[in-house]
Amino acid sequence: MKEKRDSLVGIERPINAGANSGMMLGLRPPQIEIHAIDTALEVVLITGLNSEFMFSETIRVLHEEGAEIVNASFTAVEDTIFHTIHSKVGESALGYEASRICERLKKICR
Repeated sequence: MKEKRDSLVGIERPINAGANSGMMLGLRPPQIEIHAIDTALEVVLITGLNSEFMFSETIRVLHEEGAEIVNASFTAVEDTIFHTIHSKVGESALGYEASRICERLKKICR
């Protein structure tokens, strides 16, 4: 019960002794990469186990900006989660709107 509470509160805890002794699970700042090509927008979001809401926030921002989600997937490697979101944006989004989308997405990762 204490472990569950600690994980919900975000308290770091040591991994079991062994090869990773001394390594901590817990807070990891999210990273985001955004690639705009023609009308396609690819978002790669890299988070730790503590950032469950980041994926849904990213999807919400894309929807608010009028992007159509084509594909979304994730891969978990140890305590890191890699999310990849492929979306389609309007042709007008290639300039100013694409940069606005990028700025909004970067703000949620700060």
